[in-house]
Amino acid sequence: MRSWCRALRALAVLNLGLWLAVALAGPVAGVHGRVQLGLSGVYVLVCAYRSLLPRVDLERLVVVDSHLSSIFLGRTAATVAEICFALQLGLFVHQLAAHAGLPAVQAAAWAVPMFMVVAQAFCWHSVLTLNHITQAVESALWAGGFTWMAVLLSVIALGSGGWVQALSVAGIVGAMSFVAYVVTVDMPMYWRRYRHGRASGQVYLRLDAGARDAWHRRVPSGSWEAWKADALWLTPYFSVGVWVSIAMACVPAA
Repeated sequence: MRSWCRALRALAVLNLGLWLAVALAGPVAGVHGRVQLGLSGVYVLVCAYRSLLPRVDLERLVVVDSHLSSIFLGRTAATVAEICFALQLGLFVHQLAAHAGLPAVQAAAWAVPMFMVVAQAFCWHSVLTLNHITQAVESALWAGGFTWMAVLLSVIALGSGGWVQALSVAGIVGAMSFVAYVVTVDMPMYWRRYRHGRASGQVYLRLDAGARDAWHRRVPSGSWEAWKADALWLTPYFSVGVWVSIAMACVPAA
């Protein structure tokens, strides 16, 4: 458990350094590049905060018992960061479609972040009520957004060449790898937790009571047994996810 926490802290420092390096000396060009960099900065900063103070929302599980570890506070920050990341994905597809001369795909690109924005509502419902079923719906919406992104990137790949085609193919592989992970790992995990909660007589909270509970209640634990299932998604979230966010700021302007 200590090794994992140290690794998360090291990732936070590394990622902040990478973002600063790109901001100061990276190939960021044009309005799109600057917007991507700004959105990435929010995502990187929030991920650093969450790496230093990891938590699992519905279980109210935290490593550090501090007000800064508040589930409500952490979820609010995560919501802002995830919307920024979703906008980055839409802008990424929009940029590649512009290079490829595909205006219809440019317009369709903005459906990508819409999946993730709607997902935030289901996430908040699960966090406040303690119902894992809406957490599974949230994951399904993220998978839907990435699937649509892969479809649009396929159109771009077929209608372009060179580095645009190469980036599109890389995006397709990354998007579908994420979808495969969500379908085989994430959603089944939340479904199992939902069924376990129902079997054990889980009491779901009203939204107002859930908000108070999320603000005040924390369950500190340094047990790897308690964290290992969620570490499976937290670790790539704070590493690969952040690196993709930073890399999107380097896509050449159209």
